[in-house]
Amino acid sequence: MSKVFIIDDDPIHQRIAQIMITKHQIFQSYQSFTEAANALKFLEQHYDVPESLPDVILLDLNMPVVDGWEFLDSFDKIKSTLVKTIRIFIVSSSVDEKDISRSQSYSSVEGFISKPLTPDLIRKTI
Repeated sequence: MSKVFIIDDDPIHQRIAQIMITKHQIFQSYQSFTEAANALKFLEQHYDVPESLPDVILLDLNMPVVDGWEFLDSFDKIKSTLVKTIRIFIVSSSVDEKDISRSQSYSSVEGFISKPLTPDLIRKTI
């Protein structure tokens, strides 16, 4: 079963991603988080339950409280405890080369996707 987490504080972006995932049957299930801290807490609490963990995370960078960079720093600290390898794709409206370059310094980040999302862009995360 393929599962994706959508971590984005923008409910409109979340809803668009959910509709595309469902309509185009890209993942079998999804879970959305408007706060990165809640996603981290979920991962920490379910680290040993592979069916609860996502295969892919679609991560926004610019969020209040815990932003995408802070999420990645925290994720790097817990990823060795997770019973499943999780691939992270940054999904951002930023086209700043510094953000793209910085994202490549994280071993968990598989790619950088510019908003708006399209079904083809989401399919590339599988």
